[in-house]
Amino acid sequence: MVNKLTLVLLSFISLSAQEKNINFIFDQNANSRSAIELMENDTIDIGDVIYNYQSQIEYALTWRSIAIETYEKFNKKEVLTAADLNYLNYAIEQYRKMREPLFQIISRYAPYTNKNVSIKINDKKPTQYSTKKSLWNKSIKEVISLNPNDQQGQAVIKQIKLALVFALLLYDNYLVAMAPFEENQKLRFVINESGVEPENRGYLADVSESYTDSKKLRRLVSAINFNYQVSKWEDKNSDSPLLIDDEDYFYLNQLISGSFSYREMLQMKEYDIKPSFKINRFNVISNKLYDRIKIINNNGTELVSKMFGNTAGMIVVRRGTMELLSDEEKSEITHKMEPMDILLEKAPFRLTDYFIPGYWCHVGVWAGNENQLKALGVWDSLPKLYDIAVEKYGYTGPNFQNSIRSGRNIIESLRPGVQINTLQNFLNIDDLGVIRFTSQSDEDKKSYLINAFSQIGKNYDFSFNVESTDEIVCSELVYASFEDLVWDTKKQMGRYTISPDQVARKLITDTRFAPVLLYLNGKSIDGELKPVFNALLD
Repeated sequence: MVNKLTLVLLSFISLSAQEKNINFIFDQNANSRSAIELMENDTIDIGDVIYNYQSQIEYALTWRSIAIETYEKFNKKEVLTAADLNYLNYAIEQYRKMREPLFQIISRYAPYTNKNVSIKINDKKPTQYSTKKSLWNKSIKEVISLNPNDQQGQAVIKQIKLALVFALLLYDNYLVAMAPFEENQKLRFVINESGVEPENRGYLADVSESYTDSKKLRRLVSAINFNYQVSKWEDKNSDSPLLIDDEDYFYLNQLISGSFSYREMLQMKEYDIKPSFKINRFNVISNKLYDRIKIINNNGTELVSKMFGNTAGMIVVRRGTMELLSDEEKSEITHKMEPMDILLEKAPFRLTDYFIPGYWCHVGVWAGNENQLKALGVWDSLPKLYDIAVEKYGYTGPNFQNSIRSGRNIIESLRPGVQINTLQNFLNIDDLGVIRFTSQSDEDKKSYLINAFSQIGKNYDFSFNVESTDEIVCSELVYASFEDLVWDTKKQMGRYTISPDQVARKLITDTRFAPVLLYLNGKSIDGELKPVFNALLD
Protein backbone atom coordinates (compact mmCIF):
# COMPACT_ATOMS: atom_id res chain seq x y z
CA MET A 1 0.00 0.00 0.00
CA VAL A 2 1.28 3.49 -0.81
CA ASN A 3 1.64 5.46 2.40
CA LYS A 4 0.96 9.18 2.85
CA LEU A 5 4.65 10.10 2.81
CA THR A 6 5.06 8.40 -0.56
CA LEU A 7 2.06 10.29 -1.94
CA VAL A 8 3.47 13.60 -0.72
CA LEU A 9 6.86 12.80 -2.28
CA LEU A 10 5.26 11.78 -5.57
CA SER A 11 3.15 14.94 -5.53
CA PHE A 12 6.23 17.09 -4.95
CA ILE A 13 8.21 15.32 -7.69
CA SER A 14 5.31 15.77 -10.10
CA LEU A 15 4.96 19.47 -9.20
CA SER A 16 8.69 20.05 -9.51
CA ALA A 17 8.83 18.28 -12.86
CA GLN A 18 5.85 20.28 -14.08
CA GLU A 19 7.46 23.61 -13.20
CA LYS A 20 10.79 22.53 -14.69
CA ASN A 21 8.84 21.69 -17.83
CA ILE A 22 7.21 25.15 -17.83
CA ASN A 23 10.61 26.81 -17.50
CA PHE A 24 12.00 24.53 -20.20
CA ILE A 25 9.13 25.39 -22.55
CA PHE A 26 9.65 29.13 -21.95
CA ASP A 27 13.35 28.86 -22.75
CA GLN A 28 12.79 26.54 -25.70
CA ASN A 29 10.13 28.86 -27.16
CA ALA A 30 12.45 31.88 -26.90
CA ASN A 31 15.40 29.97 -28.40
CA SER A 32 13.29 28.76 -31.31
CA ARG A 33 12.53 32.34 -32.37
CA SER A 34 14.87 34.68 -34.19
CA ALA A 35 15.70 38.08 -32.69
CA ILE A 36 16.30 39.42 -36.20
CA GLU A 37 12.89 38.22 -37.40
CA LEU A 38 11.37 39.84 -34.30
CA MET A 39 13.03 43.13 -35.30
CA GLU A 40 11.70 42.87 -38.82
CA ASN A 41 8.14 41.80 -38.05
CA ASP A 42 7.15 43.32 -34.69
CA THR A 43 5.32 46.58 -35.41
CA ILE A 44 3.70 47.02 -32.00
CA ASP A 45 3.48 50.62 -30.75
CA ILE A 46 5.27 50.75 -27.39
CA GLY A 47 3.26 53.82 -26.38
CA ASP A 48 0.02 51.89 -26.87
CA VAL A 49 1.36 48.98 -24.83
CA ILE A 50 2.37 51.27 -21.96
CA TYR A 51 -1.04 52.95 -22.04
CA ASN A 52 -2.97 49.68 -22.20
CA TYR A 53 -0.86 48.10 -19.46
CA GLN A 54 -0.94 51.12 -17.14
CA SER A 55 -3.37 49.52 -14.70
CA GLN A 56 -1.23 46.35 -14.51
CA ILE A 57 1.91 48.43 -13.94
CA GLU A 58 0.26 50.38 -11.13
CA TYR A 59 -1.17 47.25 -9.56
CA ALA A 60 2.22 45.53 -9.70
CA LEU A 61 3.78 48.50 -7.91
CA THR A 62 1.06 48.50 -5.27
CA TRP A 63 0.75 44.75 -4.85
CA ARG A 64 4.06 44.39 -3.02
CA SER A 65 3.03 46.70 -0.17
CA ILE A 66 -0.30 44.88 0.19
CA ALA A 67 1.46 41.49 0.22
CA ILE A 68 3.93 42.64 2.89
CA GLU A 69 1.09 43.86 5.10
CA THR A 70 -0.68 40.53 4.62
CA TYR A 71 2.43 38.56 5.51
CA GLU A 72 3.06 40.59 8.66
CA LYS A 73 -0.55 40.06 9.71
CA PHE A 74 -0.63 36.30 9.03
CA ASN A 75 2.85 35.65 10.41
CA LYS A 76 1.68 36.70 13.87
CA LYS A 77 -1.19 34.21 13.91
CA GLU A 78 -0.92 30.68 15.25
CA VAL A 79 -4.02 29.62 13.33
CA LEU A 80 -5.44 31.18 10.19
CA THR A 81 -9.17 31.79 10.15
CA ALA A 82 -11.52 30.84 7.34
CA ALA A 83 -11.57 34.50 6.35
CA ASP A 84 -7.77 34.46 6.15
CA LEU A 85 -7.83 31.42 3.87
CA ASN A 86 -10.46 33.04 1.68
CA TYR A 87 -8.27 36.11 1.40
CA LEU A 88 -5.26 33.99 0.42
CA ASN A 89 -7.29 32.45 -2.39
CA TYR A 90 -8.37 35.92 -3.49
CA ALA A 91 -4.77 37.19 -3.31
CA ILE A 92 -3.47 34.31 -5.43
CA GLU A 93 -6.13 34.91 -8.07
CA GLN A 94 -5.32 38.64 -8.14
CA TYR A 95 -1.63 37.89 -8.46
CA ARG A 96 -2.32 35.59 -11.41
CA LYS A 97 -4.28 38.38 -13.12
CA MET A 98 -1.45 40.82 -12.50
CA ARG A 99 1.45 38.51 -13.46
CA GLU A 100 0.21 36.80 -16.58
CA PRO A 101 -0.35 39.88 -18.83
CA LEU A 102 3.09 41.25 -17.87
CA PHE A 103 4.67 37.86 -18.49
CA GLN A 104 3.25 37.82 -22.03
CA ILE A 105 5.32 40.87 -22.96
CA ILE A 106 8.41 39.36 -21.31
CA SER A 107 7.93 36.24 -23.41
CA ARG A 108 7.30 38.29 -26.55
CA TYR A 109 10.74 39.91 -26.44
CA ALA A 110 12.69 37.07 -24.82
CA PRO A 111 14.52 36.21 -28.10
CA TYR A 112 16.63 39.35 -27.66
CA THR A 113 18.26 37.61 -24.68
CA ASN A 114 19.00 34.32 -26.44
CA LYS A 115 22.56 33.13 -25.99
CA ASN A 116 23.19 33.23 -29.72
CA VAL A 117 22.24 36.91 -29.93
CA SER A 118 24.78 39.73 -29.63
CA ILE A 119 23.41 43.29 -29.43
CA LYS A 120 25.65 46.35 -29.43
CA ILE A 121 25.05 50.10 -29.54
CA ASN A 122 26.70 51.96 -32.43
CA ASP A 123 25.53 55.45 -33.39
CA LYS A 124 28.09 55.76 -36.21
CA LYS A 125 26.21 53.49 -38.62
CA PRO A 126 22.53 52.79 -39.29
CA THR A 127 20.91 49.92 -37.41
CA GLN A 128 21.96 46.69 -39.07
CA TYR A 129 22.07 42.99 -38.41
CA SER A 130 23.56 39.80 -39.79
CA THR A 131 23.93 36.11 -39.07
CA LYS A 132 27.08 34.08 -38.71
CA LYS A 133 27.34 30.33 -38.85
CA SER A 134 29.68 28.60 -36.44
CA LEU A 135 32.26 26.35 -38.04
CA TRP A 136 32.31 24.10 -34.99
CA ASN A 137 28.70 23.23 -34.19
CA LYS A 138 26.78 24.79 -37.12
CA SER A 139 24.86 27.07 -34.76
CA ILE A 140 23.66 30.45 -36.01
CA LYS A 141 24.92 33.62 -34.32
CA GLU A 142 22.73 36.72 -34.66
CA VAL A 143 24.69 39.97 -34.55
CA ILE A 144 22.67 43.18 -34.10
CA SER A 145 24.01 46.74 -34.13
CA LEU A 146 21.52 49.35 -32.94
CA ASN A 147 21.71 53.06 -33.63
CA PRO A 148 19.66 54.95 -30.98
CA ASN A 149 19.23 57.81 -33.45
CA ASP A 150 17.28 55.88 -36.07
CA GLN A 151 13.71 54.60 -35.91
CA GLN A 152 14.46 50.87 -35.96
CA GLY A 153 17.19 51.16 -33.35
CA GLN A 154 14.92 53.13 -31.03
CA ALA A 155 12.10 50.62 -31.53
CA VAL A 156 14.25 47.65 -30.50
CA ILE A 157 15.75 49.50 -27.52
CA LYS A 158 12.26 50.37 -26.27
CA GLN A 159 11.07 46.79 -26.78
CA ILE A 160 13.90 45.46 -24.63
CA LYS A 161 13.38 48.17 -22.01
CA LEU A 162 9.65 47.40 -21.86
CA ALA A 163 10.27 43.70 -21.28
CA LEU A 164 12.90 44.58 -18.68
CA VAL A 165 10.46 46.89 -16.88
CA PHE A 166 7.89 44.12 -16.61
CA ALA A 167 10.49 41.58 -15.52
CA LEU A 168 11.82 43.92 -12.82
CA LEU A 169 8.32 44.69 -11.55
CA LEU A 170 7.62 40.99 -11.08
CA TYR A 171 11.09 40.19 -9.81
CA ASP A 172 11.01 42.97 -7.20
CA ASN A 173 7.60 41.77 -6.07
CA TYR A 174 8.85 38.22 -5.69
CA LEU A 175 11.96 39.14 -3.71
CA VAL A 176 10.21 41.56 -1.38
CA ALA A 177 6.69 40.23 -1.04
CA MET A 178 6.55 36.54 -2.01
CA ALA A 179 9.87 35.22 -0.71
CA PRO A 180 8.78 35.75 2.94
CA PHE A 181 5.78 33.45 2.35
CA GLU A 182 8.09 30.91 0.72
CA GLU A 183 10.52 30.99 3.64
CA ASN A 184 7.76 30.66 6.25
CA GLN A 185 7.18 26.91 6.65
CA LYS A 186 3.59 27.19 7.86
CA LEU A 187 2.41 29.72 5.27
CA ARG A 188 4.26 27.90 2.50
CA PHE A 189 2.48 24.66 3.39
CA VAL A 190 -0.91 26.37 3.64
CA ILE A 191 -0.56 27.94 0.18
CA ASN A 192 1.05 24.99 -1.57
CA GLU A 193 -0.69 22.04 0.01
CA SER A 194 -3.60 22.45 2.38
CA GLY A 195 -5.27 25.81 2.79
CA VAL A 196 -6.32 27.07 -0.60
CA GLU A 197 -8.58 25.95 -3.41
CA PRO A 198 -7.26 23.04 -5.53
CA GLU A 199 -6.64 25.24 -8.57
CA ASN A 200 -4.39 27.51 -6.46
CA ARG A 201 -2.42 24.81 -4.64
CA GLY A 202 1.25 24.78 -5.48
CA TYR A 203 1.11 28.19 -7.16
CA LEU A 204 3.63 29.70 -4.73
CA ALA A 205 5.99 26.84 -5.55
CA ASP A 206 5.40 27.38 -9.26
CA VAL A 207 6.19 31.08 -9.03
CA SER A 208 9.23 30.53 -6.80
CA GLU A 209 10.68 27.95 -9.17
CA SER A 210 10.05 30.31 -12.07
CA TYR A 211 11.83 33.27 -10.50
CA THR A 212 14.82 31.23 -9.35
CA ASP A 213 15.23 29.40 -12.66
CA SER A 214 18.85 29.97 -13.70
CA LYS A 215 18.04 30.38 -17.39
CA LYS A 216 15.45 33.06 -16.74
CA LEU A 217 17.82 34.83 -14.36
CA ARG A 218 20.53 34.75 -17.02
CA ARG A 219 18.12 36.45 -19.43
CA LEU A 220 17.31 39.10 -16.82
CA VAL A 221 21.00 39.82 -16.22
CA SER A 222 21.55 39.98 -19.99
CA ALA A 223 18.76 42.56 -20.39
CA ILE A 224 20.11 44.60 -17.46
CA ASN A 225 23.61 44.60 -18.93
CA PHE A 226 22.20 45.72 -22.28
CA ASN A 227 20.29 48.54 -20.59
CA TYR A 228 23.50 49.61 -18.87
CA GLN A 229 25.20 49.71 -22.27
CA VAL A 230 22.39 51.96 -23.51
CA SER A 231 22.62 54.15 -20.40
CA LYS A 232 26.29 54.90 -21.16
CA TRP A 233 25.22 56.13 -24.60
CA GLU A 234 22.48 58.21 -22.94
CA ASP A 235 25.02 59.86 -20.62
CA LYS A 236 27.07 60.96 -23.62
CA ASN A 237 24.05 62.11 -25.62
CA SER A 238 21.84 63.89 -23.10
CA ASP A 239 20.65 66.31 -25.82
CA SER A 240 19.25 63.51 -27.97
CA PRO A 241 15.60 63.99 -29.03
CA LEU A 242 15.02 60.43 -27.81
CA LEU A 243 15.83 61.56 -24.27
CA ILE A 244 14.26 65.00 -24.47
CA ASP A 245 11.07 64.46 -26.45
CA ASP A 246 10.11 60.80 -26.15
CA GLU A 247 7.82 60.53 -23.11
CA ASP A 248 7.51 56.75 -23.39
CA TYR A 249 11.28 56.40 -23.29
CA PHE A 250 11.47 58.62 -20.21
CA TYR A 251 8.76 56.57 -18.50
CA LEU A 252 10.54 53.28 -19.15
CA ASN A 253 13.84 54.67 -17.87
CA GLN A 254 12.24 55.95 -14.68
CA LEU A 255 10.62 52.60 -13.96
CA ILE A 256 13.89 50.75 -14.53
CA SER A 257 15.93 53.09 -12.32
CA GLY A 258 13.16 52.90 -9.70
CA SER A 259 13.65 49.17 -9.32
CA PHE A 260 15.56 48.58 -6.09
CA SER A 261 16.97 45.26 -7.36
CA TYR A 262 18.17 46.77 -10.63
CA ARG A 263 21.37 48.21 -9.16
CA GLU A 264 22.11 45.01 -7.30
CA MET A 265 21.58 42.81 -10.35
CA LEU A 266 23.58 45.22 -12.48
CA GLN A 267 26.66 44.09 -10.58
CA MET A 268 26.14 40.51 -11.73
CA LYS A 269 27.62 38.92 -14.82
CA GLU A 270 26.00 36.16 -16.82
CA TYR A 271 28.82 33.77 -15.96
CA ASP A 272 27.95 34.14 -12.26
CA ILE A 273 24.96 31.91 -12.98
CA LYS A 274 26.87 28.69 -13.50
CA PRO A 275 25.00 25.77 -15.08
CA SER A 276 26.61 23.40 -12.59
CA PHE A 277 24.89 25.17 -9.73
CA LYS A 278 21.19 24.49 -9.13
CA ILE A 279 19.41 27.48 -7.63
CA ASN A 280 16.08 26.28 -6.29
CA ARG A 281 13.38 27.67 -4.08
CA PHE A 282 14.80 25.97 -1.00
CA ASN A 283 18.13 27.80 -1.45
CA VAL A 284 20.16 24.63 -1.04
CA ILE A 285 23.27 25.80 -2.87
CA SER A 286 24.78 29.25 -2.65
CA ASN A 287 26.68 31.14 -5.29
CA LYS A 288 27.23 34.78 -6.22
CA LEU A 289 23.74 35.25 -7.57
CA TYR A 290 22.12 33.68 -4.52
CA ASP A 291 24.18 35.93 -2.23
CA ARG A 292 23.02 38.95 -4.20
CA ILE A 293 19.40 37.81 -4.01
CA LYS A 294 19.66 37.40 -0.23
CA ILE A 295 21.01 40.93 0.13
CA ILE A 296 18.03 42.31 -1.78
CA ASN A 297 15.57 40.07 0.04
CA ASN A 298 16.87 40.85 3.53
CA ASN A 299 16.62 44.57 2.88
CA GLY A 300 13.33 44.29 1.01
CA THR A 301 10.83 45.30 3.68
CA GLU A 302 12.92 48.26 4.79
CA LEU A 303 13.38 49.38 1.19
CA VAL A 304 9.65 49.22 0.51
CA SER A 305 8.96 51.24 3.64
CA LYS A 306 11.43 53.92 2.58
CA MET A 307 10.44 54.04 -1.06
CA PHE A 308 6.69 53.92 -0.94
CA GLY A 309 5.41 55.34 2.34
CA ASN A 310 1.93 56.71 1.98
CA THR A 311 2.09 56.65 -1.81
CA ALA A 312 2.28 52.84 -1.61
CA GLY A 313 3.90 51.94 -4.85
CA MET A 314 4.31 55.25 -6.60
CA ILE A 315 7.83 55.82 -7.85
CA VAL A 316 8.90 59.31 -6.83
CA VAL A 317 12.00 61.22 -7.85
CA ARG A 318 11.82 63.93 -5.17
CA ARG A 319 9.64 65.35 -2.42
CA GLY A 320 6.88 67.91 -2.96
CA THR A 321 7.43 71.64 -2.42
CA MET A 322 4.27 71.89 -0.29
CA GLU A 323 6.00 69.87 2.42
CA LEU A 324 8.18 72.91 3.07
CA LEU A 325 5.23 74.97 4.33
CA SER A 326 5.55 76.20 7.89
CA ASP A 327 3.28 74.86 10.63
CA GLU A 328 1.55 78.25 10.64
CA GLU A 329 0.79 78.00 6.91
CA LYS A 330 -0.53 74.45 7.30
CA SER A 331 -2.72 75.57 10.19
CA GLU A 332 -4.06 78.40 8.04
CA ILE A 333 -5.07 75.89 5.36
CA THR A 334 -6.87 73.77 7.95
CA HIS A 335 -8.82 76.77 9.30
CA LYS A 336 -10.09 77.64 5.81
CA MET A 337 -11.44 74.14 5.18
CA GLU A 338 -15.02 72.98 5.63
CA PRO A 339 -16.44 69.43 5.52
CA MET A 340 -16.83 68.11 1.96
CA ASP A 341 -14.37 70.58 0.46
CA ILE A 342 -12.66 68.95 -2.52
CA LEU A 343 -8.87 68.93 -2.55
CA LEU A 344 -6.98 68.77 -5.86
CA GLU A 345 -3.27 68.07 -6.09
CA LYS A 346 -0.48 68.01 -8.64
CA ALA A 347 2.68 65.98 -8.07
CA PRO A 348 4.57 65.75 -11.38
CA PHE A 349 7.39 63.80 -9.73
CA ARG A 350 5.18 60.73 -9.17
CA LEU A 351 5.73 58.44 -12.09
CA THR A 352 2.50 56.48 -11.78
CA ASP A 353 0.53 59.70 -12.31
CA TYR A 354 2.17 59.93 -15.72
CA PHE A 355 -0.89 58.93 -17.73
CA ILE A 356 -3.54 60.78 -15.73
CA PRO A 357 -4.93 63.27 -18.27
CA GLY A 358 -4.97 66.98 -17.53
CA TYR A 359 -3.38 69.23 -14.94
CA TRP A 360 -4.53 67.79 -11.62
CA CYS A 361 -3.51 64.23 -10.74
CA HIS A 362 -5.29 63.41 -7.47
CA VAL A 363 -8.43 64.29 -5.51
CA GLY A 364 -9.38 64.02 -1.84
CA VAL A 365 -12.33 65.04 0.34
CA TRP A 366 -12.00 67.06 3.56
CA ALA A 367 -13.92 65.26 6.31
CA GLY A 368 -13.85 68.06 8.88
CA ASN A 369 -13.03 68.02 12.60
CA GLU A 370 -14.89 66.59 15.60
CA ASN A 371 -16.90 69.73 16.35
CA GLN A 372 -17.97 70.15 12.73
CA LEU A 373 -19.03 66.51 12.45
CA LYS A 374 -20.98 66.72 15.70
CA ALA A 375 -22.77 69.88 14.51
CA LEU A 376 -23.78 68.08 11.31
CA GLY A 377 -25.00 64.98 13.16
CA VAL A 378 -22.38 62.70 11.60
CA TRP A 379 -20.11 62.01 14.59
CA ASP A 380 -22.31 59.40 16.26
CA SER A 381 -22.64 57.52 12.97
CA LEU A 382 -18.88 56.98 12.62
CA PRO A 383 -18.58 53.85 14.85
CA LYS A 384 -21.17 52.01 12.77
CA LEU A 385 -19.56 53.14 9.50
CA TYR A 386 -16.20 51.94 10.81
CA ASP A 387 -17.61 48.51 11.71
CA ILE A 388 -19.00 48.19 8.18
CA ALA A 389 -15.61 49.11 6.69
CA VAL A 390 -13.92 46.43 8.82
CA GLU A 391 -16.48 43.70 8.19
CA LYS A 392 -17.21 44.37 4.53
CA TYR A 393 -13.85 45.54 3.20
CA GLY A 394 -11.33 44.28 5.76
CA TYR A 395 -10.27 47.81 6.74
CA THR A 396 -7.40 47.75 9.25
CA GLY A 397 -6.95 51.45 10.06
CA PRO A 398 -7.88 53.13 13.35
CA ASN A 399 -11.55 53.79 14.07
CA PHE A 400 -12.93 56.89 12.41
CA GLN A 401 -13.49 58.94 15.57
CA ASN A 402 -9.92 58.36 16.74
CA SER A 403 -8.69 59.15 13.23
CA ILE A 404 -10.44 62.53 13.23
CA ARG A 405 -9.17 63.34 16.73
CA SER A 406 -5.60 62.55 15.65
CA GLY A 407 -5.75 64.97 12.73
CA ARG A 408 -6.76 62.61 9.93
CA ASN A 409 -9.16 64.85 8.05
CA ILE A 410 -8.72 63.80 4.41
CA ILE A 411 -10.54 60.86 2.83
CA GLU A 412 -8.73 59.71 -0.31
CA SER A 413 -8.36 56.69 -2.54
CA LEU A 414 -4.73 55.62 -2.86
CA ARG A 415 -3.35 52.50 -4.52
CA PRO A 416 -3.80 50.32 -1.39
CA GLY A 417 -7.41 51.48 -1.10
CA VAL A 418 -9.60 54.22 0.36
CA GLN A 419 -8.30 55.57 3.65
CA ILE A 420 -8.33 58.63 5.89
CA ASN A 421 -5.08 60.58 6.23
CA THR A 422 -3.55 63.73 7.65
CA LEU A 423 -2.95 66.98 5.79
CA GLN A 424 0.78 66.43 6.31
CA ASN A 425 0.62 63.12 4.43
CA PHE A 426 -1.36 64.77 1.64
CA LEU A 427 1.09 67.64 1.19
CA ASN A 428 3.86 65.70 -0.53
CA ILE A 429 2.84 67.65 -3.65
CA ASP A 430 3.74 70.80 -5.59
CA ASP A 431 0.30 72.31 -6.20
CA LEU A 432 -2.87 72.31 -4.10
CA GLY A 433 -6.30 73.54 -5.07
CA VAL A 434 -9.48 73.44 -3.00
CA ILE A 435 -12.98 73.92 -4.38
CA ARG A 436 -16.34 73.95 -2.57
CA PHE A 437 -19.93 73.12 -3.45
CA THR A 438 -21.58 76.23 -2.01
CA SER A 439 -25.23 75.23 -2.43
CA GLN A 440 -25.29 72.26 -0.06
CA SER A 441 -27.51 72.43 3.00
CA ASP A 442 -26.41 70.90 6.31
CA GLU A 443 -28.62 67.94 5.55
CA ASP A 444 -26.96 67.56 2.13
CA LYS A 445 -23.54 67.82 3.71
CA LYS A 446 -24.42 65.16 6.27
CA SER A 447 -25.52 62.79 3.51
CA TYR A 448 -22.40 63.49 1.45
CA LEU A 449 -20.13 62.89 4.45
CA ILE A 450 -21.77 59.57 5.25
CA ASN A 451 -21.29 58.60 1.61
CA ALA A 452 -17.61 59.57 1.79
CA PHE A 453 -16.94 57.68 5.03
CA SER A 454 -18.76 54.67 3.52
CA GLN A 455 -16.08 54.43 0.82
CA ILE A 456 -13.23 53.86 3.32
CA GLY A 457 -11.77 50.39 3.04
CA LYS A 458 -12.73 49.83 -0.60
CA ASN A 459 -10.03 48.71 -3.01
CA TYR A 460 -8.48 51.01 -5.58
CA ASP A 461 -10.21 50.76 -8.95
CA PHE A 462 -7.42 49.91 -11.37
CA SER A 463 -9.98 49.72 -14.19
CA PHE A 464 -11.01 53.38 -13.56
CA ASN A 465 -14.70 52.60 -14.03
CA VAL A 466 -17.15 55.06 -12.43
CA GLU A 467 -19.89 52.44 -12.58
CA SER A 468 -18.01 50.08 -10.26
CA THR A 469 -19.18 50.16 -6.64
CA ASP A 470 -16.74 48.06 -4.59
CA GLU A 471 -13.60 49.64 -6.04
CA ILE A 472 -12.98 53.36 -6.65
CA VAL A 473 -10.21 55.74 -7.67
CA CYS A 474 -9.67 59.18 -6.18
CA SER A 475 -11.99 61.10 -8.50
CA GLU A 476 -14.65 58.39 -8.18
CA LEU A 477 -14.67 59.15 -4.44
CA VAL A 478 -16.08 62.58 -5.24
CA TYR A 479 -18.45 61.05 -7.81
CA ALA A 480 -19.81 58.59 -5.22
CA SER A 481 -19.99 61.07 -2.35
CA PHE A 482 -21.89 63.84 -4.14
CA GLU A 483 -24.34 61.26 -5.41
CA ASP A 484 -27.06 63.63 -6.65
CA LEU A 485 -24.74 65.84 -8.73
CA VAL A 486 -24.07 65.28 -12.42
CA TRP A 487 -20.36 65.01 -13.17
CA ASP A 488 -18.52 65.18 -16.45
CA THR A 489 -17.37 61.69 -17.47
CA LYS A 490 -15.63 60.26 -20.52
CA LYS A 491 -16.06 56.91 -22.24
CA GLN A 492 -12.67 55.30 -22.65
CA MET A 493 -11.86 51.73 -23.67
CA GLY A 494 -15.47 50.65 -23.16
CA ARG A 495 -16.02 52.20 -19.72
CA TYR A 496 -16.88 55.60 -18.28
CA THR A 497 -14.13 57.34 -16.33
CA ILE A 498 -13.77 60.58 -14.41
CA SER A 499 -10.44 62.37 -14.01
CA PRO A 500 -9.35 64.94 -11.41
CA ASP A 501 -9.55 67.64 -14.09
CA GLN A 502 -13.16 66.65 -14.79
CA VAL A 503 -13.87 67.19 -11.09
CA ALA A 504 -12.13 70.58 -11.15
CA ARG A 505 -14.05 71.57 -14.28
CA LYS A 506 -17.14 72.03 -12.11
CA LEU A 507 -15.73 75.52 -11.47
CA ILE A 508 -16.39 76.30 -15.14
CA THR A 509 -19.61 74.40 -15.75
CA ASP A 510 -21.44 74.85 -12.44
CA THR A 511 -21.80 78.27 -10.77
CA ARG A 512 -22.56 76.56 -7.45
CA PHE A 513 -18.87 75.66 -7.13
CA ALA A 514 -16.30 78.18 -5.92
CA PRO A 515 -12.53 78.13 -5.33
CA VAL A 516 -11.34 78.22 -1.71
CA LEU A 517 -7.56 78.35 -1.99
CA LEU A 518 -4.76 77.66 -4.46
CA TYR A 519 -1.05 76.93 -4.07
CA LEU A 520 1.25 76.62 -7.08
CA ASN A 521 4.76 75.27 -6.64
CA GLY A 522 4.36 75.62 -2.88
CA LYS A 523 3.34 79.30 -3.02
CA SER A 524 -0.07 80.68 -2.07
CA ILE A 525 -1.94 82.44 -4.88
CA ASP A 526 -3.79 85.58 -3.80
CA GLY A 527 -6.52 87.59 -5.47
CA GLU A 528 -9.22 86.26 -7.78
CA LEU A 529 -8.68 82.50 -7.92
CA LYS A 530 -11.27 81.32 -10.44
CA PRO A 531 -9.51 82.66 -13.57
CA VAL A 532 -6.26 81.03 -12.45
CA PHE A 533 -8.03 77.71 -11.79
CA ASN A 534 -9.69 77.86 -15.19
CA ALA A 535 -6.43 78.68 -16.96
CA LEU A 536 -4.87 75.53 -15.49
CA LEU A 537 -7.62 73.46 -17.10
CA ASP A 538 -7.23 74.96 -20.59
